[in-house]
Amino acid sequence: ENSLVKLKLIFCLLLLPLFVSCQQGAKAIEVGFVLPNGSKTPTVSAEVVETYAKRAQGLMYRKELSPDLGMLFVFSGDAPRSFWMKNTYLELDMIFINSEGEVVTVLERAEPLTETPRPSAEPAMFVLEVLGGSAEQWGLRAGARAEFFGKLPDGE
Repeated sequence: ENSLVKLKLIFCLLLLPLFVSCQQGAKAIEVGFVLPNGSKTPTVSAEVVETYAKRAQGLMYRKELSPDLGMLFVFSGDAPRSFWMKNTYLELDMIFINSEGEVVTVLERAEPLTETPRPSAEPAMFVLEVLGGSAEQWGLRAGARAEFFGKLPDGE
């Protein structure tokens, strides 16, 4: 009976990551940037959110985010975008990217748990949120080019 309990525990532990990713409905895509000088940043594995409901939740309530992970918000086209940090516990960098793949705005170290609007300087189709300080570490500024490795969904 003891070995059966151990077997059930191992089975549950093996299925937990699958269950969590299914619960979140997480699709992921690799995102990196080419800086104006031609150098490349590290890539991050970004959870893709393309529906209104998923975008509304974003990274709210999460307490941890690895430096090699992020969240990519996908919209149906270029438009003025503004984000806030309501119910968001992590300090984030917000990288606004237009439909041509150009970084149009980098907002660094957005203060957690605030409702202050943080708008893009120019219309954007994508917003990548990463751990605060990443953009500075990478030397990322407006004018860089995003590289998406994988199929991007159509936002709604």
